[in-house]
Amino acid sequence: MTDADNPTETMSNANLRSIILMVAAMGCFTLVDLMIKLASRTMPVGQVMVMFGGGLTVVFACLIMIKGETIRFAPLRQPAMLLRNAGDVLAGITMSIALAYVPISIIGAVIQSVPLMLTAAAALFLGERVGIRRISAILAGFSGVLFIIQPGRSDFDLMVVLAVMAAVGLTIRDLGTKLVSRDVSTLLVSFYASVLYTLSGSALLLISGGANMPDGGTLLQFAFMIALGALGYICVTNAVRVGDMSVVSPFRYSRMLFSVAVGITILGEEVNSMMIFGCALTIGAGLYIWRRELVLKPEPAVNRDRPNG
Repeated sequence: MTDADNPTETMSNANLRSIILMVAAMGCFTLVDLMIKLASRTMPVGQVMVMFGGGLTVVFACLIMIKGETIRFAPLRQPAMLLRNAGDVLAGITMSIALAYVPISIIGAVIQSVPLMLTAAAALFLGERVGIRRISAILAGFSGVLFIIQPGRSDFDLMVVLAVMAAVGLTIRDLGTKLVSRDVSTLLVSFYASVLYTLSGSALLLISGGANMPDGGTLLQFAFMIALGALGYICVTNAVRVGDMSVVSPFRYSRMLFSVAVGITILGEEVNSMMIFGCALTIGAGLYIWRRELVLKPEPAVNRDRPNG
């Protein structure tokens, strides 16, 4: 049953469900990030994107048919969908390349700037009022990102910039997702994303070349990756569309915890004190903004008009 089918469901219940979906999505995406990083050690990033995106495309196409929906291309002309897809392409390419070269713990930490970017973007482009306190918190959070990537270090890797670009892409994607017409289902939105991800990987593979034939173990790894990716896409899209963005977005921070845990325990990455301080600063700023938005914006009594899917 969807929110629209249940007019008695309050915004609090919808937000609680969205929070659970967001945390589940972050866990799925962290495992996908890990497998992309491992796969990129033996094959070009473009080939990884093609295999992963192609599998997702098949999965979403099958789910659309099972639900009795049709694959429509008319919604692609919607400005909001164009915005979402542009952000998805930017995030997909930059994130995939970054995963091949940048520690997963750093990527997970940088991505935590997305809620800050969303608040700033909402003020700039959606007309939401943001006071001096939240502006100060945004600036503090962005300074935390500098502590995470530490551009002044002698061993600074410019590839880290790709993680920042991925965060920008995710921000654009989420803004577009929130504005997409409610008659466009989550499955269809996810199908578009997977097709664009596959096409982006194909373009990257044409440039880099070097594709190779995967063995049985690699194919099994991709099957697991595709299942997790599909689940993550569905969870995060529903979380953003169903819940209040100001409430749901801070729970993206769970991705940092997952990423750091995976980076340290599985990949043997090291996390220094500067990075920990930057993470704390970014998360603290995001949580402060979240709290201020809850205080300043009263919660609607009834959630009567929420998207299906």
